Amino acid sequence: MDDLLADFVAETREMLDASSEEIVAWEADPSDKARLDTIFRFVHTVKGNCGFFDFPRLERLSHAAEDALAECRAGRRAPDRALVSAVLAIMDRIGQMNDTIEAGEEYPVGGDDALIAALEPGAASTDAEEARPVAPRDDEDAPRNARTAPVQRSIRLPVDLLDEVMKGVSDMVLARNDLARRLREAGEQPTIDGPFERLSAILADVRSATTRMRMQRLEHLFGSLPRLVRDLAHELGKEVAVEFEGGDVELDREMLEMVRDPLTHIIRNAIDHGIEPPDKRRATGKRDAGLLKFVARQSGNRISLAISDDGRGIDIARLEAKAAAAGVYTRAELERMDERKKRLLIFEPGLSTADAVSSVSGRGVGMDVVRANIEKVGGSIDVFSQPGEGTTFYLQLPLTLSIMPALTVESHGQLYALPRSYIEEIVFARSRDVELARAGERQLMTFRQRRVPCIALAHVLAGSEAQPVPWRDTTLVLIRLATDEIFALAVDRVHDHEDVVVKPIPPAIMDTGIYAGTTLLDDGRPMMLLDVPNIASDCGMLDDLRAGPESLVEEASAEPDKPRVPVMLFTGLDQRRRAVRLDLVQRIDTVEREAIDLEGARAQVVIEDRLFALVGHDSGALPEGRCRLLRLSDGESEIAMIVAEVLDAAEIDQDLHADGGDPRYAGVALLSGRPVPVLDVHRLFAAHGNPVCVEPATAHKVNAL
Repeated sequence: MDDLLADFVAETREMLDASSEEIVAWEADPSDKARLDTIFRFVHTVKGNCGFFDFPRLERLSHAAEDALAECRAGRRAPDRALVSAVLAIMDRIGQMNDTIEAGEEYPVGGDDALIAALEPGAASTDAEEARPVAPRDDEDAPRNARTAPVQRSIRLPVDLLDEVMKGVSDMVLARNDLARRLREAGEQPTIDGPFERLSAILADVRSATTRMRMQRLEHLFGSLPRLVRDLAHELGKEVAVEFEGGDVELDREMLEMVRDPLTHIIRNAIDHGIEPPDKRRATGKRDAGLLKFVARQSGNRISLAISDDGRGIDIARLEAKAAAAGVYTRAELERMDERKKRLLIFEPGLSTADAVSSVSGRGVGMDVVRANIEKVGGSIDVFSQPGEGTTFYLQLPLTLSIMPALTVESHGQLYALPRSYIEEIVFARSRDVELARAGERQLMTFRQRRVPCIALAHVLAGSEAQPVPWRDTTLVLIRLATDEIFALAVDRVHDHEDVVVKPIPPAIMDTGIYAGTTLLDDGRPMMLLDVPNIASDCGMLDDLRAGPESLVEEASAEPDKPRVPVMLFTGLDQRRRAVRLDLVQRIDTVEREAIDLEGARAQVVIEDRLFALVGHDSGALPEGRCRLLRLSDGESEIAMIVAEVLDAAEIDQDLHADGGDPRYAGVALLSGRPVPVLDVHRLFAAHGNPVCVEPATAHKVNAL
């Protein structure tokens, strides 16, 4: 059943239940105008809804009851038993019709005229009782589905109550995770592990069902847009048609409300600035009516929403002139921008291409609010435009505001969550591929031939009271904003990726501009969710990022025509730096020294109860404690290579330099002016491939990262 129709059925049933009692009480006290108003509002609402859904019989019945009740409200008619019986009879008929609508059947014709006649003054109460519908028995000719079809019942609940249920389920998940950690620490306990696994599965189902309770189809949002488009187009003397695709995509109800205002601004912008009047469209060979199209798709835990029009497109030259005149950018800065960055000028505050201020546009307020609101909920927005053909806005939105993928980071012993949608990459500041430098008061880093500004989370949190940051001991999280600019956030440590349940925080804390919400760790400790766009703005990152290549965001000279290959950098047991192709690295493992067996003709290691051939052990002494491994695979077999330290990922030229005759290497690459040997992994697989992968009787415990 259509969601809108389901809402109508649920709302009608709810009002029927409430109004029947009100009518009986009103009959006992006809002077109670409050009860009369309640009954009147019910039949009035049903009448209006029936007109929307094209239910003429329901509309006729409710309209007749509304007229009779209106006479009572105006004092022209005194309510009596006959009138009450007639109204109750009509309400019974409405209830039965409502059930058949829900079952997808047609209610039998006939009987409506007698019910309406019973409302007339002077009609005997017996006439109303006779006209009152009686529920059909099983042996009567009644609609089949009204008796036998399973009817999906529904109730209406306040969103606050759903939030409380979600909170309770989330707390149960945290308690489950805490218990799981304790069970792992205690070792295997067969009498407990089985019931715990069943409990975990049940809890996962409950959490999924609770999350779906908050979801609503996008057609609920789309349903309110045609009226907005029609009124605005009429005001501007234009003709606009609307098309929707993907209305069955579901989104969190709260998210729906958050994106309603941005969509309104985009629609107003498209109709006012994009779609031309009919005469100009005819002159360019277009049809008189413009087209505004909405397309929604779900991809994983995100929603892609495209809003496109077939209008004139964005006038880039005019936008540049406005930006220069307003002092937002200089002419030199505008000339250095690519086409995409010029299109993104429409999101700058105070910029408008309208010639004059009107009730619709011209003040330069709207599109900057769109971007701010989209970023506020962890989404992103982009725009593409073709002159004379139209403009498309691309929105990426999370499915829900309640559950968000996040990266847990640490600063001065405290844990914080970063929305994963902003994270571009994670690098160690001590890596040889990272260069740190100072430019005045600003800390800079150069990584992969790109220089970006850095800020330390400790400075963000402590402000002027922050102690000097040991930059080389930090971990740098590269952040990519919705406008495609990148900066680095320095933290003490990165912990893990996880889905966090986001909860609101008091306005006083929100006003700091640092936090966007709070969540709980598995052990019940609170953790704050960082507001990345606000942090970037408050720390002056946006100003630095827009300052141009000659200042901070300087693109180093590169050779883009040469193909590049991603590799994993590591140091062997002899402390020499080497590289291996990244696509061959399956994962990174950590094992205890006891899991490695060097006896016999072949070195082996136990990983997750499986036995793998081991290489790299002959280049130096094995560590005494935990050992680091790279698990390599060519698609057919796997081997494990022991390393001293995993450094970082990088890109090298596909064409390698000569390897000096060493058969272990495919060649030598240059990284930051230093030679790095690249392993010939195919030779390793030829010599050590097809490992024996058995489950040993006593497997060593392994912690995989």
